[in-house]
Amino acid sequence: MATDPFADRRRRRAGAPAGWALAAAIVVAPPVARSDVEALPIFDAHVHYSHDAWEVAPTADVIALMRKAGLRHALVSSSDDEGTQRLFAAAPDLIVPSLRPYRKRGEISTWMRDDSIVAHLEDRLRRYRYAAIGEFHLYGADADLPVPRRLVQLAKRHGLILHAHSDADAIERLFAQDPDARVIWAHAGFDRPERVRELLRKYPRLWADLAFRSDHAAAGRPDPEWRAAFDEFPDRFMVGTDTFTPERLFYIPEHASWTRGWLASLPPALAERIAWRNADALIAPVWKANRERPPVAAGAPPDTPGDAAHCLRAAQAPGARTLESAGLVLVFRTRPQPVRVGERFSVDAALCPRAGAASVEGLAIDAAMPAHRHGMNYAPVLRAGGAQAWVADGLLFHMPGRWQLSFDVRLAGRTERLAADLDVR
Repeated sequence: MATDPFADRRRRRAGAPAGWALAAAIVVAPPVARSDVEALPIFDAHVHYSHDAWEVAPTADVIALMRKAGLRHALVSSSDDEGTQRLFAAAPDLIVPSLRPYRKRGEISTWMRDDSIVAHLEDRLRRYRYAAIGEFHLYGADADLPVPRRLVQLAKRHGLILHAHSDADAIERLFAQDPDARVIWAHAGFDRPERVRELLRKYPRLWADLAFRSDHAAAGRPDPEWRAAFDEFPDRFMVGTDTFTPERLFYIPEHASWTRGWLASLPPALAERIAWRNADALIAPVWKANRERPPVAAGAPPDTPGDAAHCLRAAQAPGARTLESAGLVLVFRTRPQPVRVGERFSVDAALCPRAGAASVEGLAIDAAMPAHRHGMNYAPVLRAGGAQAWVADGLLFHMPGRWQLSFDVRLAGRTERLAADLDVR
């Protein structure tokens, strides 16, 4: 009899200690017979190694668990990204990194309204290579907020997959923003198999992982409704453990064994697809393309045409910040840093139109306090600072609080506005 992979969570909810629950799940596991199915490789498409797991499960132990489980690869994301980088450094043949937007666990419910998340993603994308962005939690109309929209744009710009823990509504909104997106629907949305089939029919670039679900094979064999989904879409499902808590990392081998158990009743070709081939076909080419991209200097703005020298120099300056729009990348910094109330300061700005975009015709810089609905009392003096670069002198903030620095860039007769918040004391 196959074990239930989620018994540990139900026992925790009932009040049993987590360690006892995990031990119980392992003790009741049936002996694993050596067969072609039991030797089946697994591509685990849903693993986390977050900051609270590093002492509980050292990096070397986690890699050993993955190899014991017979994993071919594991798509790993973490809060923060340091956990993913630790695993990748220890086993680059095994780990495929995905960039999660969270820097700590508490940001799961706040990230979509936190503008600083965009800067975090941009910084990591400059420094490291990934196959996906996610797993991120996003529901309904929140998908249309500015921060999730920027996340979708970054995934498109870098050719990355989106790994979305979302309801069907948010999935629809993600594809409305980018019809060419490739999306892994985490946990198949915890939705009914017939609803999952509806969305898979509608979106050919949607895949579903079955992480942290047992309803598709609760009795150790595929449920008939899920079996119909697998037959209709043999190339769109993949498996995952979802190590959302540290103790679940120790469950990776058991989950792999349970997965092989229910896959044994499927035709071998379909079992292979769900076990590893589907994930490999989707993720491996993206990972290969991104991993082979040439390194970019730390702090360099993404996707500047030919890595323009003036933008690279600007981005490498202490305290430089990067803003992006559809047509350009803008790098700026203030002098001095930090900006203080009642003290004059300057802004250095370097602009890099994207490939195929029009050249910059002009720039205006201003500032305002949105909360107080008033602007700055001083008009900056703008002068050229080099090719596609400007310097604004004479700015001064007369009140403490949050100011918004705005850049109005003229491109081919139209204006694009980019803005950045500054906390002034």
